[in-house]
Amino acid sequence: MSDVDLRYEAAAERRARILSTLRAVGFVSIAELARELRVSHMTIRRDLHTLEGTGDLRLVHGGASLNPGARGAAFPDEAHTKAQERVAGRAASLVGATDTIAIDAGPTAYALARALPEDFGGCVITHSMPVIQLLAERMGATRLVALGGELLGDRRAFVGPTTEAAVDQLRARTFFVSPFAVDSRGTYARSPAEASVERRLMEIADEVVLISTPEAFTRSAPARVAPLDRLTALVAGPWVPPDVATALKRAAVTLYVVPGADC
Repeated sequence: MSDVDLRYEAAAERRARILSTLRAVGFVSIAELARELRVSHMTIRRDLHTLEGTGDLRLVHGGASLNPGARGAAFPDEAHTKAQERVAGRAASLVGATDTIAIDAGPTAYALARALPEDFGGCVITHSMPVIQLLAERMGATRLVALGGELLGDRRAFVGPTTEAAVDQLRARTFFVSPFAVDSRGTYARSPAEASVERRLMEIADEVVLISTPEAFTRSAPARVAPLDRLTALVAGPWVPPDVATALKRAAVTLYVVPGADC
């Protein structure tokens, strides 16, 4: 096999790996690709230009992202529901036109990002990859602060020391938290790493609004995030378990009930 053939095979393998990474996380940087693939920045730029020419991606500052519409569902294992839309719409009505807000990971939090008006002129802080991708494509007047770190695959969120260190430098008016599970004792995440990031985001927010669809009250998760008295408000569907409602009242948490958000 000639040197030309070897170079062609190496380039094809590199570009396949670039696309595989891109489809998993939505954005890749030139610096990270050069380090991981052990080639020069110039080689990566040539690869990205080639892939852009075939319509597989689009070049952005510092790297590349998938073309709009090229991704599948943000959370393919969890169906998008009317309940998420209704809860998200009510939660979005609590956001001021120029507020700085933090948005959690997960399907309901992603629905909130979708519900923000196109002319929203505030700032969004988030560790959710789908939210980052969504807002990067429809930026408009919205400022985006993306919290990097280790990617948690099932939740599609960044977690870990790098994420938490970035949070410590920030401030938000409202953190919209979307925990995996809720009961009368508090909120829960599926991993300690995610629970830790949610607690850090609570610490930098003036108000903490929990957004939840009915299934969160029926699930369990091992990592406790915070007690209900850490919340300012809860936006949920028409049914909240009686013990949770009692605990919320005791903690002086405002409850926003969304009619019809049970499907």
